[in-house]
Amino acid sequence: MENQNQSHNNENDKIKTEKDNEPQQQQQLKISEEEIVTEINDEVTKSDVEFIKEFLENKPKEFIEFLNNNNIPLDSYNISSIPRFIRIKPQTNNNNNNNSNNNNNNNNNNNNNNNNNNNNNNNNNNNNNNNNNNNNNNNNNNNNNNNNNNNNNNNNNNNNNNNNNNNNNNNNNNNNNNGNELISKIESEIKTKLIPVNWLPNFYKLEDSTVNISSSKSYKSGIFYGMDASSGAAILALDPKPGDNVLDICCAPGTKLCMISDLLEGNGTITGVDISESRLGTCKTILKKYKIPNARLFICDGTKFNSLAPNSSDSIPMEKVQTKKKLKLNNNNTTTTTTTTTTTETTTTIIRSISNFKEKENEKDNNINNNNNNNNNNNNNNNNNNNNNNNNNNNNNNNNNLVEKKRKSKRASKKKTFDLEDLYFSNTFFMRYSVGGGLYDKVIVDAECSLDASIRHLLKYSKVSRNLDLEKSKQLINLQKGLIENGFKLLKPGGHLVYSTCSFSKDQNELVVQYLLNKYPDTSKLIPSFSSNQNEIIIPFSPGFIENTFRFYPKNGTSGMFISKIEKIKLN
Repeated sequence: MENQNQSHNNENDKIKTEKDNEPQQQQQLKISEEEIVTEINDEVTKSDVEFIKEFLENKPKEFIEFLNNNNIPLDSYNISSIPRFIRIKPQTNNNNNNNSNNNNNNNNNNNNNNNNNNNNNNNNNNNNNNNNNNNNNNNNNNNNNNNNNNNNNNNNNNNNNNNNNNNNNNNNNNNNNNGNELISKIESEIKTKLIPVNWLPNFYKLEDSTVNISSSKSYKSGIFYGMDASSGAAILALDPKPGDNVLDICCAPGTKLCMISDLLEGNGTITGVDISESRLGTCKTILKKYKIPNARLFICDGTKFNSLAPNSSDSIPMEKVQTKKKLKLNNNNTTTTTTTTTTTETTTTIIRSISNFKEKENEKDNNINNNNNNNNNNNNNNNNNNNNNNNNNNNNNNNNNLVEKKRKSKRASKKKTFDLEDLYFSNTFFMRYSVGGGLYDKVIVDAECSLDASIRHLLKYSKVSRNLDLEKSKQLINLQKGLIENGFKLLKPGGHLVYSTCSFSKDQNELVVQYLLNKYPDTSKLIPSFSSNQNEIIIPFSPGFIENTFRFYPKNGTSGMFISKIEKIKLN
């Protein structure tokens, strides 16, 4: 499961508390709100390093038994420091690169025009010479013209090749310069050096893992985000391509969604599923901060989620919209009747008040004009005050009605009639209702697990027995089998599913994968997680216990992770 500690603490202000009524099978290993959203980019303290050192030198008995039972090398967790990584969003440099390309193209066009002009002048001169010698040397002039034309063509080709080479060199130089400038800027803000991760594009390791980066300007503006290299490896294995519909089951806290979006390059869709409302709140905040397009989130049990991929050509289900309009019309009619009744009662009250004033005036002594005038003035003032009070009451009633309408409208806007079941958030309109895209091209199941492979979680839970409880492990394994099977059902033939955890338990990893392979022997196939061209760069994994499964041990410089990749075979 993606490290919860890599989520964003300063982005959790708007997140609601966890629902109390979540299914019991999802409640195991529940961690508090602060622990879920603890910023991965919070500095690693000296006490953390000391704890790890002491822990590794004096491994608890139950931890050693766990390692031995799962054939895990005893030195797998041996580290001198706790690594931290960031990923720089690749589109950060696009605008600068595009401007450089435009300038270079303009220069190339100018050079080509100059060359063409020179060639035309040469041709004119040659033609003049040919005309002067036309009578005597026709054959020779023709040969010279041909030679000159050939020379001009050769010169044009050479100039074009030179311009293309210069353009490529300029682009490369601009990319390098812009990238170096950005890296230098980030380094100055977070006060540590960034070390490139050669096997994982756009990832950098922090030389000093104790620095805080959440207060830096580049972080706040969404130029980079914190993500462990092992989680990045899972997305590298998934290999989403532009145009793919991607499903992420157990998507929280959301940095996987960011990397998937970067690789889709704005062309494709992302559907995230998680059962925790508070963790989905973190996902929603991250999607907004990093401006992730074409994304939606569902609050749902990942073993039961069944909404298909969206399709932008799908139309709104009008039968639902018409039903909503009828309900709205009925509500409006009821409101109008109530308002009319209230207005009539108010008018009657005002008329009675005026009649009472007139009766009192007739009873007064007509000989005392001044007093009558004063009394009339006072009565008029009172009358006006009463009218004003009545008007104020009416206005208050109307304002209350308007406020109530606005509240109802606001509540209604959060959930549209045509929204899909369990939809939590969508930033693209058609994705609120569309399932016309069929099954998904890529699915990642970053499953709930015992967290025993993560050094950071060992820091959080010094009592290792929490991760190794037998009864909880059985519950987890059943949950994991349900998650991977449902993910496979939602995968289209020819598509790929990545199953990953941050556990080294064989029961939660290889045996869960084998369960799926045994249940769907004709349509499932375990394939290498990393392509051959990626193998040219050394990726720090170790082989798993069945072929084409991979483990990332902390001793190799990342957090602990298990990764596998399954292809859904097309049937004839």
